Amino acid sequence: MKYRKPRSFNSVTFIILLVLGLSGYVLVCLWPVYTASARVTSMLHDQIPALYKANLRPDSASSMVEVIKEDIAKELEKLGINEKAAKIFISRSPQEIGIEVRFKAKAHFPYPDRVVEFDLSPKVVSDATRVDW
Repeated sequence: MKYRKPRSFNSVTFIILLVLGLSGYVLVCLWPVYTASARVTSMLHDQIPALYKANLRPDSASSMVEVIKEDIAKELEKLGINEKAAKIFISRSPQEIGIEVRFKAKAHFPYPDRVVEFDLSPKVVSDATRVDW
């Protein structure tokens, strides 16, 4: 029995190229959303030491938390995120501290000329137990 050698460009090759092209297109369009979330997460990691210090001082903690919220709002403005629409949540307890920012990011798809809005909520949590040396 003789087998026919398949052509180098057949329907399977076309489908694989189509899937790879569409995946690349979607990734390029969603890249700004991913970078916005990553930048905010990085900025929140920078604010954790200040929140840890505020959590150790119960007498002046509320004023320090307000300063942290103001710093986060200023950093959000520098990152190009509308700080008025962003909501900042700070949680404190003897065991755990956390900062979360909820905001919306948009991805623009040029071909169908659509804008898709994503609700992002990067959160950073850290251990807050006191370490006695």
